[in-house]
This record gives sequence, structure tokens and C-alpha cells, in this order.
Amino acid sequence: MTDGILKIFQGNKELLKKIDRAIVFFREEEYESALSIVADMMDEIRSMTDAVIQDRKYFRLVSTDSVVEMLTGIVNAKKNADYILLADLLELQMVSFICGVQELIIEKENFCVYDEQTDRDNRYEVKAKLQNVQGLEEVFGDASEYVQDVAEYLDSGLSPEQLLEQGYRVEFTTCGEMTVSAPKLSGNTIYLHTNHRIAQEAMLLAKKWQQSGKTRYVVYGFGMGYVVRELLSILPGGEVVEVYESDINLLKLACAFSDIGAWVKDERLRLIYDPECNYISKRLQQFNAADQVCIYYPSLCCLKDEESREMLLDFLPWARRIEQC
Repeated sequence: MTDGILKIFQGNKELLKKIDRAIVFFREEEYESALSIVADMMDEIRSMTDAVIQDRKYFRLVSTDSVVEMLTGIVNAKKNADYILLADLLELQMVSFICGVQELIIEKENFCVYDEQTDRDNRYEVKAKLQNVQGLEEVFGDASEYVQDVAEYLDSGLSPEQLLEQGYRVEFTTCGEMTVSAPKLSGNTIYLHTNHRIAQEAMLLAKKWQQSGKTRYVVYGFGMGYVVRELLSILPGGEVVEVYESDINLLKLACAFSDIGAWVKDERLRLIYDPECNYISKRLQQFNAADQVCIYYPSLCCLKDEESREMLLDFLPWARRIEQC
């Protein structure tokens, strides 16, 4: 893969995040937020489409006229303040176009997104975040043993054969990011994220989690980090997001196959490895009106300990109902 193609592929992942955020804001009539994103990304859209047009031999299905028509429609809808049309054009044309480019690159290059240096850098950042127990004294007490243990757990290498035997799978999505499937208590596996537009799915759930007046978000389930990333992106500032994850394999896979190192350093984020759910249990016993408890249901489905599952289901009543169906 040439550097130019890789640049388009990586840039498109970031661009799709922005577009999907803008679409969600448009649909909810939060026009100021949506237009701010659109203004920020227009140069990126033009740069990407120019690069694709210039390499028409590689991107064989791209027509210059169709790209120009698509861009013109977006610009005109914005000028006319037709925000319903603008959201439609972004979703039905621009997103489809970019996902087509991503899928073509994946098909032609047959490449693996894993990069040893990126994995190492991501692990460094995640380890630092896991070992930062500032503000969590009520949960940990003496945290020295925890700090030592998480370093050892995260430093142990990935074993692809072992992960495959246990039911873990990592796959490309149409947007170019990675999704993962993980084993359930029953032995079956489920996907933790969509195979299509990661940012849109994550943004919709993060918007649902966000509640006015809440200053601390207590989250169970990190997955590949996408929903947490989107939650941090929409919170106005000052809130603390505590994320508890019981599966060290998912933290390792997030380090190996996502852009986690780019945002996990956010000072508002607390990340806790909690294999027996002891720490989140203590936190939930201290629950108050300023806290918002957020349970990521796919992660809950993969939680092996029944007692911990029952505890967390109390904060997700609809899940208990559907599991009884």
C-alpha cells in the first residue's frame, strides 16, 4: 500500500466520525453543533475527494462529474439552510461514497491494520490510565496491589490462537474501523459493535447516556472504546467518566486494533480493570443523584459471573425483561 492510499484510508476514518456526529446533531435539530462540524470538515472532504479523483486508476468506480455534483449539492443545501436535505446528502451520498472507498481499499490491499509500534504506544497510554487512581480512593483504598497487577495483565502479549479458540474475532467494518465479537456465557459469540458505521452507532448511544446535571458517568463495558470516545466528545466539560471493564482481552484488542491512544489520555476519563466487578460494585453502593450509571449491554452479555450480571441488570431494567422472554 502506498503512503497516499494509507493516508486516504486513515483520514476517511476520522472524516466519517465527524460526518456521523453532524448527521445525528442535524436529526435532533441541534443545528449549531452540526454546522460547526460541517464547517470544520469541508476542507477535509475536498482534500479527500481531490485525492480520490487524481488516482482514478486505483479508484476505478469514481466519476469526476458525480463527485462534483455531490459536493455542489452539499454546498448548496448548506447555503439554503436546508438542513434536512443537507443531512440526507451527507448520509445517503457522502457516507456511502466514503464507505465505498474504504471497502475498495480493504479489498484491494488485503492488509492487516495491526501495527506493533501503535500497539506498544497504545498500551503505554492505557497502562498509564489504568494506573491513575486519582479520585478513586473510595473504590480502591490501598491501590498499590491493583496498580502492579494491571501492568502485568496488560503487558502479557496477545495470543491469536488462544483468542480464536475462546471465540474472539476482530473484523474490518465498512467505515474502516475494527469491530470485535466476543464469547458469551452460553458459549456463543456476539458483536460488541456494528459492522457498518461505528461512529454513528456509538454517537446515538452516547447521546442517550448523556443527562443534564450529571457530573460523573459510571460506565460498565469498554468494548473497543468507541462509545466512551463519543461520550467524551459530546460532554460539555468538567464531568468525570469512569469506565469499568472486566475483560483484559478486550483492552488488549482495543490497543492493538483501534486508535485508542489518540483520545484515552483525556483527563476526564478514568479506566478501571475490574475482572470480578468488585470495584464497580463498591462504586454503585456510593451512587448519588449526580451520578449517571451506563451499562453497555453487549459487554454485559459477555460477563461470565452471574452474580455480577444480576447486580448490573438492576441498573438496566429493560435488559432483565428481554432476557426473560
